[in-house]
Amino acid sequence: MKKRIPYTKQPNSSFRYLIKIGFFVILTFSFQLKAFAQNDSQEIITVKGVVSEAEFGAVIGANIIQEGTVNGVMTDFDGKYSIKVPKNSKLVFSYMGFATQIIEVQGRTEINVFMVSEASTLDEIIIVGYGQQKKESVVGSIVQVSGDDLLQSGGVSTVGQALTGRLPGVTTISSTGRPGDENPSIFIRGQSTWNGGGPLILVDGIERSMSDINSSDVESISVLKDASATAVFGVKGANGVILITTKRGKIGDAKLSVTLGSTLKTPSKLPEKYDSYSGIAVTNEAIERVLPLNEEGWRQYTPVNILDRYRNPRNETDKFVYPNVDWVDYTQNNFAMDYRANLSVSGGTEVVKYFGALTYQHVGDIFNGASFENGRNYTPSFNYDRFNFRSNVDFDITKTTRLSVNLSGYYGVQNGNNAENELLYSSIYNLAPSLFYPIYPDGTFGRTVVENYELANPAVILSTKGSTKNHRVQVNTDFILNQKLDFITEGLSFRGTLSYDNNFRGEGGINDPDPTGGDNVIYKIYLSDGTEQIVVPPGTNQFDYVVQPWTRDALQIQDWQTERRLFYLLSFSYEKTIADKHNLTLLGLMNREEYAIGDNLSRYREDWVSRITYNYDKRYFLDVNGAYNGSEQYGANYRFELFPSAAIGWMVTNETFMENVSWLDKLKIRGSYGIVGDDNVGTTRWSYLSQWGTGGNAYMNNSDIWGERSPYTYYKETVIGNPNLRWETAVKANIGFEMAILRNMFSLDVDLFDERRKDIIITDRSVPAFFGFDPANINLGETVVRGLEVALNYKQRLTDDWKVSANFAYTTAKDEVLFREDPELKEAYQKFQGFPIGQNRTYIRGNMLQSWDDVYGSSPLVDNQEAARPGSYDLIDYNGDGVVDVDDNVPYGYPTRPQNTFNLTLGTEYKNFSFMVQFYGVTNTTKEYQDRTFAAQTPLFFEHNSDYWSVDNPNGTAILPSYGGAPGGIDPYRVWFDGSYLRLQNMEFAYTFKSEKGSQYRMFVSGNNLAFWSDLPDDREENVGRQSASRGNYPTFKRIDLGVTINF
Repeated sequence: MKKRIPYTKQPNSSFRYLIKIGFFVILTFSFQLKAFAQNDSQEIITVKGVVSEAEFGAVIGANIIQEGTVNGVMTDFDGKYSIKVPKNSKLVFSYMGFATQIIEVQGRTEINVFMVSEASTLDEIIIVGYGQQKKESVVGSIVQVSGDDLLQSGGVSTVGQALTGRLPGVTTISSTGRPGDENPSIFIRGQSTWNGGGPLILVDGIERSMSDINSSDVESISVLKDASATAVFGVKGANGVILITTKRGKIGDAKLSVTLGSTLKTPSKLPEKYDSYSGIAVTNEAIERVLPLNEEGWRQYTPVNILDRYRNPRNETDKFVYPNVDWVDYTQNNFAMDYRANLSVSGGTEVVKYFGALTYQHVGDIFNGASFENGRNYTPSFNYDRFNFRSNVDFDITKTTRLSVNLSGYYGVQNGNNAENELLYSSIYNLAPSLFYPIYPDGTFGRTVVENYELANPAVILSTKGSTKNHRVQVNTDFILNQKLDFITEGLSFRGTLSYDNNFRGEGGINDPDPTGGDNVIYKIYLSDGTEQIVVPPGTNQFDYVVQPWTRDALQIQDWQTERRLFYLLSFSYEKTIADKHNLTLLGLMNREEYAIGDNLSRYREDWVSRITYNYDKRYFLDVNGAYNGSEQYGANYRFELFPSAAIGWMVTNETFMENVSWLDKLKIRGSYGIVGDDNVGTTRWSYLSQWGTGGNAYMNNSDIWGERSPYTYYKETVIGNPNLRWETAVKANIGFEMAILRNMFSLDVDLFDERRKDIIITDRSVPAFFGFDPANINLGETVVRGLEVALNYKQRLTDDWKVSANFAYTTAKDEVLFREDPELKEAYQKFQGFPIGQNRTYIRGNMLQSWDDVYGSSPLVDNQEAARPGSYDLIDYNGDGVVDVDDNVPYGYPTRPQNTFNLTLGTEYKNFSFMVQFYGVTNTTKEYQDRTFAAQTPLFFEHNSDYWSVDNPNGTAILPSYGGAPGGIDPYRVWFDGSYLRLQNMEFAYTFKSEKGSQYRMFVSGNNLAFWSDLPDDREENVGRQSASRGNYPTFKRIDLGVTINF
């Protein structure tokens, strides 16, 4: 160890030394305040010592603070310090670029401290399968995010939303903002099978949903991506693993924490409609274009004097006869509010450690059902209220025996009604502002002249369809026994886990039906001449109709949704360090799961897993895994299978030849290879067996399907079994390297990955219809996924009070179908093979047809030739056969799932203030969005189509669709949008301070999805739900969150 040279003789080339001296000059007037004594009678002593480090010896300007107080000093030029503290206090030693150390005084008057570079703390703990490892020794592809980072997400209601952009290789896709249903779809390194199957989600080691976990209870989330990291989870981890570790008690006094927050949210982006005047004017133009084909269109033409009354009503009645309704404004609040309150307590002794938390969360509804006076004395809404509870206790029964008991769950109530949800979303996507007025002053409801299901009145949907409450209850219990077996051999231990989960659903509430099957309301309609007409359901016994009374339905348990899961695990592990250089760990475990839903027969799964890790002198690492998995999906000959994997790593910077490379703190190279099985393939249960069933009757006369049927019931083979059905297998390879320089100021992680999946089960076989029945499932499919992950990090303490950080992450994952039993005679460009899973297809758009001469010279269409007219697009005859038909349908764009994602996070801390901003974006994604222009022959038109071709706008790029049933208007790209976007994903500003009594307060204001840049008409990344591509879904939100956390 070298003695540091005095400042006047220090070589000018020592840049690091100059920085430290600068810090010392700035902070030379450091404070030394009187310590807050926990006990006034405690003896005060003077502690002295020297703080040093390996490369330069004495550390100048290191901070030494009495824990929990502001009593502190700094080291001088020789690294010496002196501080007066209670004899039983703790000292915190910290300095930029070095790991913070907390040391108990224990009456000592001299304490010398050796600071360890943060580059050597790699020593960060990473949660891995069935255990944890120091980051230095991890050779699998694993990324981790802390629970504190998740809380900087602007008040989102689910953990899945908080994960967006946090980790490279993890892609989240949102589809709805409905309270209680906001959890996004999650993909890890793309998609390698068309049979679905998302990542395995484990909460404290047990498979559970994360949609209703409270974010405040999360300690960390690890995502395991390659075969080596996921192997110990067997086939369930084939699509990646998300490990959620919740908080537990730690030794110390009881700590009480309270978090209160409220979130204001507004719709992020919705399609903008033309008002009544403009919409009808465009409709008139569309009618004029098709008059040569449909003279009856004149009947739907709106004269100018009538059109003007939509913009300039002459009297109060005109407002109802010629309405101009902003349906979004009428049915939605200006904003909705979410609220949450979390109370937790933790602490423990050497014998017992405990943690407990209670959380209430209210997720508000943007729709304003309460604004409509329904005269029924109930107020419907779509709110979601949830109560979470979580507790765990660790009993150290002996020094070698620990028993842990976990109890957690939630009770949630999702409000709704008995209407079809898509009818409510019509107010956003499907209703023209000129159709009718929602509710008239006399309490009657508006309606179209001819009743149309698609054009239902949102006021009726919101206020007269009852008020249901869907109750959700989940109770999880875990019993975990950890036993050290050092009496057998040092380093041997046993772990046993028994878990039992129950999930219940039930529904009750107010039922408000009309016994005749119609709407339980009175309608008023206005005819074209302004005459009003009342429409009422038929009365009873020739009496006039009256609104029928509603009834309250008692809570009914939905037995078919009741879930039960019994899980137990037995494992032995061994860890031994030999001669201070050879570290060996062994793991052997078996687990078995029994899962059932409703009255279905239980499903069983069994795994036998082993893992061996070897670490030589923290330089060379080896990780070998084997999983012997069993599944009921396959027959006796294929039910069990062995899936091995291996990984190696080399910490280059721990080599002796790197000792003098002081600027390079870490250089690690690692690689993994393994085979993983998958049985989550969405096929019929026991599809390896032929299955028979009864039902149905033959026609007595096939030419009369409504006529008499045979009295005999079918007994038929419903499933043709395939006894050779077997596991889908994925061969995964990963190469990565990690680098850190300048005392971890910059770090870079890079991963290249390749996954080849084979024996993918094909259920939609390519056989001709005359085959007579659905053939058996078969293992024939093959895919490949290749990609790259890059994470670049920067962090630096500019002064003792000021820290800055930045993170950039980029992921690309591209999949390709290698084989999927395409019909042999199908054109190559129309096969699945050679294209991504979920590849979109359409015709190729040519030039805009500017005149009838262009129309006559355009490619002839087999179907809908009459739709070709000026203002339409020519279609390309791709195969050159002289006509445009289904054989010219070609791949277009990308799948809905984005191929590229990127994230930029910037942060700074100055004294008690902190600021963070995160941008997140995706590219190479295509979304289907079928706008409802002129839906059901109504004057509905949207702003994003406003640049349509006309004689006066020959450079317009959109088409004006036909109206009145006449053909016209061709644009194959009209329903396909570039789904790329950039979001201001998260932003937070916080201030933390302490009271004189030691309590800590953290006040924060944060935002989520504050800005959204995209060509999409709305902010939904994928279509989920019935007809959501055209009828839309519940709006997604931008949020502003205000909260406080108090730690006592």
